[in-house]
Amino acid sequence: MNAYEVIPSKVWQRDDGAKASIYGAVPWVSEAEKARWAVVDQGWTVRNPRTGQVGTGRPPFPSYEAAAAFAAKLGRPSAICIGD
Repeated sequence: MNAYEVIPSKVWQRDDGAKASIYGAVPWVSEAEKARWAVVDQGWTVRNPRTGQVGTGRPPFPSYEAAAAFAAKLGRPSAICIGD
């Protein structure tokens, strides 16, 4: 637990391009609509291994390397939140 983890940033995406967080309720409202949704990767983000918090409050990084560089700048993971 000496470093933030770099993980894929994932979202629910509907076949028409609509997106929803994977960390809340499922985005479909009926079984008929369920087939229209899939979990897709949209870049990279960081996870605090001490708190389980995912994300930085900004758009995902386009590459693993960019997310890893950001994680390195954050330093040691906080017991409170990302970046503290």
